[in-house]
Amino acid sequence: MSSQFGLRAAAVPESLELIHELLEEVWAGEPGIEPMDRIRFETALIEVASNIIEHSQPASTDPVRFVLAVECEPERLYAEFTDNARPAGIDLSAAELPDDMSGSGRGLALAKVALDQFSYAKEDAGNRWTLLCRRKSAAAASH
Repeated sequence: MSSQFGLRAAAVPESLELIHELLEEVWAGEPGIEPMDRIRFETALIEVASNIIEHSQPASTDPVRFVLAVECEPERLYAEFTDNARPAGIDLSAAELPDDMSGSGRGLALAKVALDQFSYAKEDAGNRWTLLCRRKSAAAASH
């Protein structure tokens, strides 16, 4: 059985609060999710959203907007961001944590470390980011 949650928002800093509110709804609806799974998933979602907000360029005269879909299943947490921005041209395989003195460049690398699967794709209408976090509680139950 799965639960689905969603959000449509402008790619502006204030939308991060909307994502936190959505996650509170997710956690309230799915109380059995382990704290570490919540932390990993929330960290990745916020880092990807921050990247979209900070770096996206409009593809037209329309402002950049994103759609976030979150799905909770007994064995995994899944999220997908789609946006209407110009292609980001991201190579996630190159995303690595910078040294401690670097003031930026950690977001996608943190998301990559936190997740079990993380992908980016350019699409005709913008960008698609997919995030998958396998639930540790499900892994422990299967052993």
